[in-house]
Amino acid sequence: MKLFRNFLSLAVAEVISKLVTFAAFAYLARKLGPSTFGSIEFAAAVLMCASLLVDQGFNAFGAREIAKTPHRTGRLTAEIVTARMGLAIGSYLTVVLFAVLVNRGPVVLRLLLIYGLSLLLLPFLLQWVFQGHDRMKLVAVAQVIRQTVFAVVVFAFVRSADQVVMVAWAEVAAVASAAAFCLFTYRRYFRDETRMRPTVSRQLFREGVPIGLSQMFWVVKMFGGTLILGIIASTQTVAYYAGAQRILVALHAFVWLYYFNLLPSMSRAWQRSQSDFNAMIQSSMQVAVWVALAGGLIWAAVSSFVIQTVYGPQFAAGGTVLGIFGAVWAMALISGHYRFGLIAAGYSGIEMMTSMLGAAFALLLIPIGYFKGGVNGAAMGLVAAEAGVWLSSWWCARTFLRLKSNAEALRVTRVTEDAS
Repeated sequence: MKLFRNFLSLAVAEVISKLVTFAAFAYLARKLGPSTFGSIEFAAAVLMCASLLVDQGFNAFGAREIAKTPHRTGRLTAEIVTARMGLAIGSYLTVVLFAVLVNRGPVVLRLLLIYGLSLLLLPFLLQWVFQGHDRMKLVAVAQVIRQTVFAVVVFAFVRSADQVVMVAWAEVAAVASAAAFCLFTYRRYFRDETRMRPTVSRQLFREGVPIGLSQMFWVVKMFGGTLILGIIASTQTVAYYAGAQRILVALHAFVWLYYFNLLPSMSRAWQRSQSDFNAMIQSSMQVAVWVALAGGLIWAAVSSFVIQTVYGPQFAAGGTVLGIFGAVWAMALISGHYRFGLIAAGYSGIEMMTSMLGAAFALLLIPIGYFKGGVNGAAMGLVAAEAGVWLSSWWCARTFLRLKSNAEALRVTRVTEDAS
């Protein structure tokens, strides 16, 4: 019951956040047009990659360790904030260098330089602490604050393409607001742990970095297409691809949210016994497979309508792209059991390899797909990359965790229905 309440809190917050964010980006697309909107998406994709350099998997590692040993909250928080602060400085300098070298024009340069400032605030987003203590309502509030502040600044200050840099300032204000909430809440609930002296440990990097690399590879897989198209294609093409991808990422967030909520329970189940762990995964899989099949079909049917409703008729070329991306979402919903199961069981390095494979496929197949079939071909390249992640993570879970396959989940579901 607690697991369901936690997921419900996160799901409601995610719905609110995504609706607010959708409204903001739909407003930007209609106000600024495909060309300027493509510049925003390119800069946002760069920032997403840079933010993963700051995270390095420390969020998932910290939440997992706090769930197992709550008394280590203070020390883990100090270690992770210290490490991420150093990484944030390095990441911002990397963004500055990239902005100068890529030379995509003054608008992109200014966007990247301002967007990058938010990296220096990321270490103070402490939702992972609340996650480890199963305080998902606090995680939800922080998320709503961040996205709401972003949208408010966009609606208040962006009226034309000349004011596009305010989008980057909106992101800085949003992260600052969420960080302030996290710090205030941390002091309130963990008074005995508020003296955070700078410190690091080998365990943090030894176990956190593989998770971080896995997340980084996921970002490369998901946003690498936007970066590649931003270099080799027009900003309009970037807008069509990235506009559809933004909807994919928004809906994919619910997949991530589900496993974000499930990860602490997975870790505890693995500690108890292999049978408890397998039973939890199998029970979830029986539902997820059917949701993926139904959701993918509905997604393909409404994609063209959705893309034009959100962004306007000038983005109609992205409708087919969005329909293709439905397959990515469906496969991710299923493969998440294998990937997060590996993390929960301590096989983060193995899970990282599956994500690395997906990133490599994406970097190879997205540009090939673009040159062969335009923006739709690029979308098919991402589908192929996701299929690689699904199959490789399934094989690893079968080998290391002895989990059952998707077909067995379907068969168990049918037997249960027949018996009832």
